[in-house]
Amino acid sequence: MALRLAGVTPSPLLDQPAFGADGAPARLRTYSGEIAIVQDSGIIIYRSGGHIDTVPMSFVPPDAQALKAGAEPALAAEVTIAQILATGSADHFGGAGAGVVSASLQPDQNDPAWCWPHLTFHALGARPMVLRYRLTVLTAADDV
Repeated sequence: MALRLAGVTPSPLLDQPAFGADGAPARLRTYSGEIAIVQDSGIIIYRSGGHIDTVPMSFVPPDAQALKAGAEPALAAEVTIAQILATGSADHFGGAGAGVVSASLQPDQNDPAWCWPHLTFHALGARPMVLRYRLTVLTAADDV
């Protein structure tokens, strides 16, 4: 039984002026929202032994803004559990949530002059769930 990313619903973008570590003008953008994780068709099979399945997933936030290629922003990402969706019996609940969360830049497929903030994580467990994400991007003011 595999999980899959069913949809990403963004919250309003936080976009504000900031300062870099060197005091230079910068831009701070925080992308956030909810991620719907569902089961592919099939039967949930529970195994004893405490093993929790993980499924790698990734996406570019739907409201993300492109950055100039070669930009070196400071990136921070987090994914937390918001809701575990019922699937029937709860006798063998094996956990849910996300782990191995990271952020990177993904090159634009159509224009190599640009790149996109990209969030990667591993969905944990075998139950449908809703996760919350936050991806913060701090760039130099001229990298946007």
